[in-house]
Amino acid sequence: MEKQLLELKLRKLLMWINIINMKLGKQNLTFLVFLFLTSFASGQKRSEIEKKYLLVNGKPTFINGANYSPSTGWFQILDNWNAKAVEQDMDSLHSIGLDFIRFMPLWYLTQREKDKFDQQKIDRLNELVTIAGKRYIMVQPSLLSGWLCGGIFTPKWIDKNMFTNADEIKATANMVTTISKTLSTNPYVHSYDFGNEINALKAVGGFSATPGQTKLWMATMYKAFKAGDPDRLVTNGIGTGYDEFFPVENIAPACDYMSAHSYSYFHATIADDPWFGLRTTYSTNLMVAWAKMAGKPVLMQETGVSGDWMTQEQRARYLELSYFSCWAEGAAGFVWWCSHNIDTAFRVKPAMDGREFVGKGKFDPLEYQMGLLDAKNNKFPVAEAFKSCIGFAAKLGLNWTDQLPVCYIFAPETISFNNYFRKCINAYVLAKQNHVDVRFLQENDIVPADASFVIIPGFSIKPENRKNVSNYLQSGGTVYQSYYNDLAPNINVNQEVNTNIELPTELLINKHIANLNLLEKFSVAGHLKMAQMNWSWNYETLLKTCPDCANHSMNEKGDGVYFKTQVGKGNYYYTRLNLEESLCDTYNPWNSDESYKLYSVLKPVQDIDIDSKFVEFYHKKNATAEIIILLNHTDKYQETNIVSQKKISLKNMRKDGNFSKSTLFNIRLKPAEVLFLEVER
Repeated sequence: MEKQLLELKLRKLLMWINIINMKLGKQNLTFLVFLFLTSFASGQKRSEIEKKYLLVNGKPTFINGANYSPSTGWFQILDNWNAKAVEQDMDSLHSIGLDFIRFMPLWYLTQREKDKFDQQKIDRLNELVTIAGKRYIMVQPSLLSGWLCGGIFTPKWIDKNMFTNADEIKATANMVTTISKTLSTNPYVHSYDFGNEINALKAVGGFSATPGQTKLWMATMYKAFKAGDPDRLVTNGIGTGYDEFFPVENIAPACDYMSAHSYSYFHATIADDPWFGLRTTYSTNLMVAWAKMAGKPVLMQETGVSGDWMTQEQRARYLELSYFSCWAEGAAGFVWWCSHNIDTAFRVKPAMDGREFVGKGKFDPLEYQMGLLDAKNNKFPVAEAFKSCIGFAAKLGLNWTDQLPVCYIFAPETISFNNYFRKCINAYVLAKQNHVDVRFLQENDIVPADASFVIIPGFSIKPENRKNVSNYLQSGGTVYQSYYNDLAPNINVNQEVNTNIELPTELLINKHIANLNLLEKFSVAGHLKMAQMNWSWNYETLLKTCPDCANHSMNEKGDGVYFKTQVGKGNYYYTRLNLEESLCDTYNPWNSDESYKLYSVLKPVQDIDIDSKFVEFYHKKNATAEIIILLNHTDKYQETNIVSQKKISLKNMRKDGNFSKSTLFNIRLKPAEVLFLEVER
């Protein structure tokens, strides 16, 4: 921190020297200071790229921040400037430990005409950055913010062709370069974001473009940022889903690091599970894991819950669970939406072209209660929870290595993530219930060497992409696929002809393996359909239908539905059922549904494991310590057994409490509790 402050002071000194020299016509002193700063910065770059985290002064740093919604004047504060209010806001955010804010200067305020900029607004933006920086808070300006909180705020000269019109693209790039160049001398700029959820202009605003055109547009804007401020990082925060117009593979080339947004409300997982449920609370992890396919650090740039949805105490628990889940998942930082509640008396002013904000300047009720602080800078319990999380995470550090087996979930090569999300998150939850490290992989990628097993959840891999996963399987890998069989010719399947019958919700386990216990009943919550398949000797039947489960111990009539066969040196597991898709039809099925057991047969034995399907599990080590992290993803108490292959003792790292040496520990987790345990061997 001392080195960072020194660099900031030196950069500020350079700005003043430049001003003096411009008046005196001198350059030598500036040049000497510039040489010194250059040599200093070469060894102490403020922000660089690492595989997992962003670096500050060469040190990996977990970002703790909020999207800054000013307590006075909302995001239109640049039009109704109140520096004192900004200072009070930043004092309050600094008091809870935040070191980062993202701010959206509304586009129509800074560039009213194609070739005209409002210098006063740009100067105010620069001042806002400086006010924050003096309180040790770095700022990420989102310069192309034409969409925010349900409203369109593009300038009047922008039309629906902003992604394709050459003149509009040129003018937009000019704005990006002009403002980033102005901010380039401000030492408190952390990085740049394209704008608030650029994809919403396409998806909600109806702006026209093809995926190729949006990809080219992003590349152009990235170059524009670098032209104005070549030393700062650039990201592009995409709203809640990477659709076909803004997929990860198109965003990544125009970003130095990725930024993910996650809301159970807008992902609609709240329609599938309660607020503290598996699909709702895991959606944040999933967005981080999905963005990680780019191979770059991933900032959780937006997540949060409204006081319109739950109590303030529940919001605090939700933040703590989400924060540490993201931390453990390997996100580069955690940024809450948002810093301050909106004053209910505030009304959004019409834009210069006369456009009215939705609801005559009013917001959706949820928007008024998203803050860490109220409009008078009073702290909600969620702010105190954030402060506690930041303090403990700082003590933990970041140099941890994950010890869990790695599961890769295959993603179709070309797909709208929004369309795939619900099936995808069911596979993600089933894998998480087996306490493994869950990652995503596009179907045309080579399976990494660290893969313990691969999941292909309910889609068929393109023939031209099957070679990579087939090679992995042939060389000894473990692969699971549901409904479509692409890899085992000895399992004869015709997905085009379905039985079209309502399968029973109870199946019969035909073989004891992993968590499947011979002749026990197996409950499935979804509405299942089943692919046609010819019988053969070439596979083992692990699970079958149970027409008469009351007499299942002697039942020979059931059809096989889950199979294992050898392909090369590897094992291929196949189910005829549309398992992951079927779970989309059932609200909060997890108490009765046992589908996770199908995945349990895939994973290797772990050194340390747990038995609760409602608790997220991490096992990490660094050079001097070993920890276990348990996160209860429900609003109920969860009894959880920790099982170790060798005797260990455990120490509660956040509260008093030790567990004597054993191979079995029973832990009772409180609703949404996060528990850190230090392992001693």
